[in-house]
Amino acid sequence: MYRLKAIGIDVAAEAVIVMPLFLMLLRKRLFQRRSRTGRTLYLVFVLYLTAVCSATGLPDIYHPVFEWSVNWIPLVDAVNSPANYLENSILNVLLFVPAGFLAPLLWEEFRGFSKTALFGAGLSLAVETLQIFTLRLTDVDDLIMNTLGCMAGYGLARLVAGGFSKVHTGQGNCRQEMIVLAAGVYGVWAVLQPYLAAFVWNWLL
Repeated sequence: MYRLKAIGIDVAAEAVIVMPLFLMLLRKRLFQRRSRTGRTLYLVFVLYLTAVCSATGLPDIYHPVFEWSVNWIPLVDAVNSPANYLENSILNVLLFVPAGFLAPLLWEEFRGFSKTALFGAGLSLAVETLQIFTLRLTDVDDLIMNTLGCMAGYGLARLVAGGFSKVHTGQGNCRQEMIVLAAGVYGVWAVLQPYLAAFVWNWLL
């Protein structure tokens, strides 16, 4: 419960900056071909990425810690600590379901199963790589479970959207929008989030 509260506070704190930022960007030429539904889903995706930053403990620029703690052997913890492994695996799968659900709705490039799976693997790999600069373990099992979660999200999106034939989110430039997403969300997280979250926690306490 505490962890969920912490993630909620992180998302709310960063939203103070990223939501006005992306609302402004949505009015620019880059996003003019988006429908209202597409813009709404885009903002949901922005908040989701913020939640991923919080849930995975991505580093900020003020407290980097180079900790080379990597597990390259799949399923090793399933033998050593099966209960914890199962719980962690379920959470990692659930964490990436929204990525697989939202990506194909927003970008036509991800309406193929294999491309969405690669997107999930790439996003997870970026997270696991950044965790080298935290005290968290970089784990191949997390990469596997995150990718499975993204694939499950894709299946859910395809089911809900009727094979995407009913989806009308407008057209977007996937490469440009991904760059804007990564720079905007993680930039705010790495530079401003520690101060924003500290302010919210002090206000609550």
